[in-house]
Amino acid sequence: MRPGLTALVTYRPDGSQPRALSQLGHISPAVYSYALPGGCDALTATFARPPRYRTDALDPGRLLRAYRGGAVVWSGILDEPAPGSGGWSLSAHGAGSFGNDYRAIWTGTWGTPTLDQIVNNAIGRGLNWANPGIGSPAGLWAGQAVDSGSVAVTDALNNACSKGGLTWIVTTTDTGSNVLSVVPRPSAPNRLLIIGDPMARSAALGPTTLYVRYQSAADGGKTPAAYGLTSVTTALREPASGRVEDYMDLSSAGAQTAGQAQAPASAVLQKFQRDAFTASVTVRHGSLLNLGGTPCDPGAYLDGNMTAMVCKLLLADYTPVSDVITGAPSVLVGSYSWDDAALLATITPSESIRHNFASLMQMIAGTAPHRTRPTHRHHKSLHH
Repeated sequence: MRPGLTALVTYRPDGSQPRALSQLGHISPAVYSYALPGGCDALTATFARPPRYRTDALDPGRLLRAYRGGAVVWSGILDEPAPGSGGWSLSAHGAGSFGNDYRAIWTGTWGTPTLDQIVNNAIGRGLNWANPGIGSPAGLWAGQAVDSGSVAVTDALNNACSKGGLTWIVTTTDTGSNVLSVVPRPSAPNRLLIIGDPMARSAALGPTTLYVRYQSAADGGKTPAAYGLTSVTTALREPASGRVEDYMDLSSAGAQTAGQAQAPASAVLQKFQRDAFTASVTVRHGSLLNLGGTPCDPGAYLDGNMTAMVCKLLLADYTPVSDVITGAPSVLVGSYSWDDAALLATITPSESIRHNFASLMQMIAGTAPHRTRPTHRHHKSLHH
């Protein structure tokens, strides 16, 4: 490993006229990052030529690809360069953010297939993605229809993945194609991450007992709707950490039994993860390994068939506690940044809705059936 192994090449928007920046002047080692959901996120570097120097290789809107060993490790679009005393400051936004520039245009009937239509319509207008087909994977959520063009393609993807444990990522191939995938949030480790320094855990607030208000009998016209209160408790956590209570209102979901009302509440308590790893860590070469124990190139975020990075943490200070799975814990990487000058990677775990009790409860409560009839008394008409 040495600084500056990543080479930067720009292209016309149609992919022609490659220009290697290192052949036009000195280029500082780049800093580039990735995000989940998304993909290639941002890149910065300095092109050490005086402000009076002009070249079409730096034209804003040109494609920019970063190569390591002949493989494309980052892809994006060059922003407007800024001249300065040290040369031209370069920045680019990655392929994972291209959806911010295109609106979600759709026609017909709103539903889960609309997401494919939105993406494909944008690709037809110039969005530099390839869509093999999203389809209707389990957990894809259409939600309420939005006005055509009122949100960006990125917003439509985020909304569709928000309730079903899904995520989306744009993976750049060695040919420069940016392939969109909508997949379940990965949990199986594909990297080993060795951390010698103590790594703090985040403890989120959440109850051990959840009280649930539900409709026990529907409005019968002359008889108003009746409501009940039931509860569920986590038998393992409460003796260990003490009793904490909270409240969930399912009364608008229609008449149901106490057992039916307890089901979503139990799901919330079972899925809630009180302790999690959320702090960023800095990684040098030799600390990030594949599952066979061989060091990976930290300047390349993904390789092979990986769609996201999931790290099994090998911690020198790890002590299992009641809310963390015993053994080596794993984290899904939410953002990853590589500094090609300092030879340092910064890894930040993905924010998990399981670690936010209020959001988790709102998500699960939102999947309950909607009321099919209003709960108000019917009045006789005054007209005969």
